[in-house]
Amino acid sequence: MRLHFEARGVGSELELDPGTWTLGGAADDGIRFPGLPSHLLELDLREDRVWVTCTAPRPVGRAVLAPGIRRWLLPGERIQLSRVAQLRLEGPGDNPDTRRLLRSLLCGGGAEEHSASARLSCIAGVDAGVTFPLLGETVELGRLPSCGVQLGDGAVSRRHLQLTAERGAHRVHDIGGRNRSRCNGRWLRSGKLLSDGDVLAVGRSLLCYQGERPSLAPPLTSSGPAPPAPPAAPSAAGAG
Repeated sequence: MRLHFEARGVGSELELDPGTWTLGGAADDGIRFPGLPSHLLELDLREDRVWVTCTAPRPVGRAVLAPGIRRWLLPGERIQLSRVAQLRLEGPGDNPDTRRLLRSLLCGGGAEEHSASARLSCIAGVDAGVTFPLLGETVELGRLPSCGVQLGDGAVSRRHLQLTAERGAHRVHDIGGRNRSRCNGRWLRSGKLLSDGDVLAVGRSLLCYQGERPSLAPPLTSSGPAPPAPPAAPSAAGAG
């Protein structure tokens, strides 16, 4: 797994084997950077994804990650380690293999018709690692089985949010959740139009939004008129 560390404009690449790594400034940290607090965060590196857990609030991606919350780190996202240092997982623009991996993760390996639809991927919480395709004009998010995005998070209301399709994206509305939601770390304004990569904080869960993708199927082309049939062979009697 490749990560990029940068401090004061100077960067270095880290090649790490799968496993659990602690990162900080202590001598016993697996990834040690002097000047950082000891055991600042823990990285759980798998073959196909990276999980991060912080011991103190840290900006991760577009939102601040609370201590003790295990979060899926998406390719291209950054962890702000200090005012001058950050760690980034290799992004989808860096490597064709990573782009394919990101597409497969966010599509969840579902059917082809789901792969082009907009989706919410749970990156932290009870349902972490699950991807929910947003099918239909209106999708509700909550704990009820009738919700298109059903979460097992007990801090989520039975009917919490409603997402309405609009020009390849979705507009989100609060429909009575007891706890207010956030988008990219800020209080969610009902009626907000979501953009790719937006992170919704609902209850104790984080969900990353990805908009609709155009179909990758090649367009159908006309084969043109069929060629004329060859003339029939003469019969044995000589008739044409």
